Amino acid sequence: MRFMLTGSLGLALGLLVAGARGQEVAWRPVLGRPVALPQPSPAAEPSTPAVTLGSPLITLGQPIPLGGGRESIPAKDPLVALASFNQPLLDAPQPNARGQNPDLAGPSLTPPPPAPPPGFPAVTAPTPNEQYNCGVVTENPAGPPHHWYDIFTGRGSGRKAFESDHAFDEQFISPVSNPFLFEDPRALTEVRPIFMWQQTPSTAPGFHGGDIEYAGLQARLAVTDWLSFTMSKLGFTWIEAHDPFDGIQNGEGFSEIWLGPKVTFLRCESTGTLLAAGLNFQIPAGSARVFQDTGTLSLEPYLSFGQSFLRSSYGHFAVLDTLGYDFSIDNKRTDYVFDSLHLDYDVANLHKIFPLIEFNYFHYTTKGNSQPFPFEGADLFNFGSSALAQRNLLTMAAGARFKFCEGIELGLVGEFPLTSDHGLEDFRLTADMIFRY
Repeated sequence: MRFMLTGSLGLALGLLVAGARGQEVAWRPVLGRPVALPQPSPAAEPSTPAVTLGSPLITLGQPIPLGGGRESIPAKDPLVALASFNQPLLDAPQPNARGQNPDLAGPSLTPPPPAPPPGFPAVTAPTPNEQYNCGVVTENPAGPPHHWYDIFTGRGSGRKAFESDHAFDEQFISPVSNPFLFEDPRALTEVRPIFMWQQTPSTAPGFHGGDIEYAGLQARLAVTDWLSFTMSKLGFTWIEAHDPFDGIQNGEGFSEIWLGPKVTFLRCESTGTLLAAGLNFQIPAGSARVFQDTGTLSLEPYLSFGQSFLRSSYGHFAVLDTLGYDFSIDNKRTDYVFDSLHLDYDVANLHKIFPLIEFNYFHYTTKGNSQPFPFEGADLFNFGSSALAQRNLLTMAAGARFKFCEGIELGLVGEFPLTSDHGLEDFRLTADMIFRY
C-alpha cells in the first residue's frame, strides 16, 4: 500500500515538473489567486521561472528548447533584401479648354496597350452589274416604277430632262437653207431665230424684182434621244411688190404655223449614222395679205438622214438629206415633193468652222385652186396656183456655220436657182442663230 502511494506521488511530481518546463516565460495563474512574477532584465536572457507546487492548473504554452534559451533570429537574412519606396513625381495638371479632353495628371504608370493586329482590306459594295452577274435580282419583276416619268425626264439614261442628243455634236451641224423643210435628224432642244431676205425675178407678175422678208422663230423639244417635237415655222412675212395689182399687194402679216413630231429610229455613234422620220402639220393660220391662209391643212411626212465620213487629221465630211411629200387635205393648196441635200466639212476637226453647200429641189405634183398665178412660193408661200407653168425648181446654197460653243451656232448662206424657171426666187439670203440645250 505504501509502495503504491509513493509511486503515485512520484508520478504526479514528474508530471508537474514536466508541465512547468513547457510553459511560457510569462505565465498566468488561474483567476482568483494573484501571483507575483519576476521581471526579466532587458540585458540578460530571460530565465525559466521557478515553479511552486500548488493547486492552480498549469496550461501548456509555446515549447522552449531544452538548451535553456531561445534561438536567436539573425539580424539580417541573406535571402531577404530591403527595398525602399519613393513617391513618383507627377506633372502638374494642365488647364482644360471647353470642349477639350482633359490632360492626364502625369505620365501613365501603365504601359500602352499592344498594337491591334492588322485588319483585312475594306470590301467595297458590288456594282449593279456585278450583282446581276451573281444572280441578284436588281429590278422589280413588274418593271421599274415611274417608267413613263423616267422616259420624259431622262432619268437612268445619263441625260437631263429634255436635253438634246449631244452624242453627235462632233460629227454634225444643222442645215441652214430651206429651214422650214430641211430637218436635222437628231433629237434636239433648241430655239432658232431665222431671218430671210429674198429677191424676186423681174419677170414675176406683180413682184417684178420686189423683195420678200421673213423673220421668225423655230423651236424644238427633245423628250428623249429618239423622240422630239418641232415647230419649224412661226413668224412674220413682208411683201414689197414693185408692180402690185389686185392679186398681189404690199403688206405684212403673221405666217403659217408648222409643227409636228419626229422619231429618230436609227442612231449609231460608232458609224456616225442617223435616220429619222417625222410628220409636220402645216396650219394656214396666217394673214391673207401675205398668202398665209390658203386652204385648210397640209400634211408633210418626211425622212431625214445623216452620215459622217472620210475622217482624218485634217477634218471630216458630213452629209444630211431630207426627203418628203407635202400634200393638202383639200384642193386649195398645191402639192409637191421636195428633197434637200447638205454637205459640210469640219476644218481640222476643230468643231468651229464648217464650210457647207446645200441643194434644194421642188417638184410640184398637183396644182392648187386658190390663185391664178403662174408660179409657186416653195417653202415661203403656198399660193395654190392653178396656172402653174413650171413644175421643177432646183436651187443651190453656199455658206458656212460657225460654232461658238456646243450650245450656240451661227449660220449664213446665199442661195440662187439652177433651173431656167426661178419661180419667186432670184436670190435668197438666210441667216440663223441656234441656242441649243
